[in-house]
Amino acid sequence: MFKIIRVLKTNFYATKDNIDRLFACNRTSAQVWNDCLGLAKEHFQQTGLWIDQGMLHLATKGQYPIHSQSIQAIYEKYLDARENAHKARALGFTQIRYPYKDKKHFNTKWKKDGLRIGNNGRIELSLGLLNSRRQKPIPIRVKDLPPGKIKEIELIYDRGLQLAIAYDDGKSLKANNNVGIAAIDLGEIHTIVSVCDNG
Repeated sequence: MFKIIRVLKTNFYATKDNIDRLFACNRTSAQVWNDCLGLAKEHFQQTGLWIDQGMLHLATKGQYPIHSQSIQAIYEKYLDARENAHKARALGFTQIRYPYKDKKHFNTKWKKDGLRIGNNGRIELSLGLLNSRRQKPIPIRVKDLPPGKIKEIELIYDRGLQLAIAYDDGKSLKANNNVGIAAIDLGEIHTIVSVCDNG
């Protein structure tokens, strides 16, 4: 049985200074993304090959003042986007482009080693080294944390900073014996897209 990972999108509380630090994290994450694009382009021009995860890890390690797992999440997102574009183009969707757009802000993600859950909804988000010194974590507070084990937290922007908290609620998927399959995607630009297995 597969575990269900749910995501709670929620507001949070922090001091103005810490809000500024969080915005700085998303600007730094954008710099990591932009550098991944540049490194990938340069590598391809020199070798004719795509840059791989190991090369991106070595090129970005210790270069930014955010948590190492936050950096890892960004280059993994770049590699996923590139791979998905490659698969789509192989299926004939030639209008799909490989990742190319520079960003000014990019969501920062903290995986389990980059965050600490305290009492009364308190969360500490860890950062990387700055001038060879460990930075103070960013404390925030969430009114109602989700039940279950928190897997990761992503700092998103939707008319203001919010958290997307991924958590395991301890429930398992039940077997589905139905024949038809349908998928629905709730979009931001187009309200809804759906498809089913019979066309």
